[in-house]
Amino acid sequence: SCVAAEMIARGLLRSNSSTQASKLVKYLTSAGSLQGHAESLSDASVRHFSSASSPQTNSTEENGFKGHGMLAPFTAGWQSNDVHPLVIDRSEGSYVYDINGNKYLDSLAGLWCTALGGSEPRLVKAATDQLNKLPFYHSFWNRTTKPTLDLADDLLSMFTASKMGKAFFTNSGSEANDSHVKLVWYYNNALGRPNKKKFIARSKAYHGSTLISASLTGLPALHQKFDLPAPFVLHTDCPHYWRFHLPGETEEEFATRLAKNLEDLILKEGPETVRFLVTKLIFMQ
Repeated sequence: SCVAAEMIARGLLRSNSSTQASKLVKYLTSAGSLQGHAESLSDASVRHFSSASSPQTNSTEENGFKGHGMLAPFTAGWQSNDVHPLVIDRSEGSYVYDINGNKYLDSLAGLWCTALGGSEPRLVKAATDQLNKLPFYHSFWNRTTKPTLDLADDLLSMFTASKMGKAFFTNSGSEANDSHVKLVWYYNNALGRPNKKKFIARSKAYHGSTLISASLTGLPALHQKFDLPAPFVLHTDCPHYWRFHLPGETEEEFATRLAKNLEDLILKEGPETVRFLVTKLIFMQ
């Protein structure tokens, strides 16, 4: 997105890499990632692609944000010390604003979790009411809260599979995938199948950043130097025809080849050791 390009370019400019930032914008524009948005960027946004001093840099210098004390995820260690962070201050619908008042389209919806936008009045009221009444209580040892039970019932009413009898709540997608794997292991142990513990995931797919979910993730950058993936995780082809088809290969031939590769992998490992295939409908590349 144009917002992602702008954020990357900002980082390059703050590290005195204005030439790289300029090349990045030109590349993304020519590749279609910006598709006409480059000229419509606000003046405040455009000047960050130039070699001029950034207001964000001046402001964070004064407020001491450079070299801050937070270790940020998906951020190089040197950036925490040498690069001024983009500090988001407030939200309004689908837009967020940094501490200097610059406006951004929040194309990631927070981190895929603010589907109703920022500062949605209904959510603010619901959260405020609940915080005033009961800010937190756990669901361990057969204890829970009424809103939790109501949400579980709502989710089950939307689910079409008749055997889906319970909802299990977690704090993140990574934790959900870790819990899923643990439940599968527990299930197979209970049925006397201790060897049926392997999982197959797709190359290039993202499933999370914890130990198990990062192992399921098919991105080498999330494995390097972390001793990942774990040995119980296998990876098969990414079903992205445009990127990975062979010369002259039709979509049907591509799908057939990938299905054959998956079958061969299962047979090689032993069907009695493989529990399931972790997949996703959309690959964000």
